[in-house]
Amino acid sequence: MRITATITPVHGNNTVCRHPLTPAGKPKDPRSGCTGRSGYIARCSACTWRRTGKSMTELEEPRDAHLRSHLPAPVPAAG
Repeated sequence: MRITATITPVHGNNTVCRHPLTPAGKPKDPRSGCTGRSGYIARCSACTWRRTGKSMTELEEPRDAHLRSHLPAPVPAAG
């Protein structure tokens, strides 16, 4: 099983936002019902870990650190 941790853009109510936005973060189509992105959620596919943040950049390091926590422990060298 491959473990992933995705970072997803969300609206203020934490629903996924896949709408096209202007550079200012507002919806390009005002009739889309999109309220704009309020932040991002990072989630792990293998456990209940999740973090929220205002930008993708601030979630990248915590995500990477969490994924490393799923790596198997190194086998001690026989000595």
